[in-house]
Amino acid sequence: MNIKSNKKAWLGAMFSFALVAIMGLTFAFKAETSKNQKEDSYFFRYDGTPGSESNKALWTNVSPSEPSCSGTVDGCLIEVAPEAVTTQDSEIVLLNDVPVTSGTHKNPIIGDDILSASYRN
Repeated sequence: MNIKSNKKAWLGAMFSFALVAIMGLTFAFKAETSKNQKEDSYFFRYDGTPGSESNKALWTNVSPSEPSCSGTVDGCLIEVAPEAVTTQDSEIVLLNDVPVTSGTHKNPIIGDDILSASYRN
């Protein structure tokens, strides 16, 4: 009888150990989505004159460590999704014109492609 109880205790301990090991491996490989999202976005600075912010050709790709707003433009920096850019002559450029607000201040509108925007006004 003593051998049977030791065997049951040993099997119970092994089962518990296996269960903890499986749970540990399951949670060890959890993906980090927020970090990956930031690495996959692109930043563009507006280099045109005020009033033409929708023109995709007037936005220049900049490094994520470089974003800043300078000059006199209204909407001056945008962060875009990877689906909104393409490579053209080894440069990253916008696929479409930037959606902007109407009126005096032409600010980029955050939506599907525009993830964030910085403004001067």
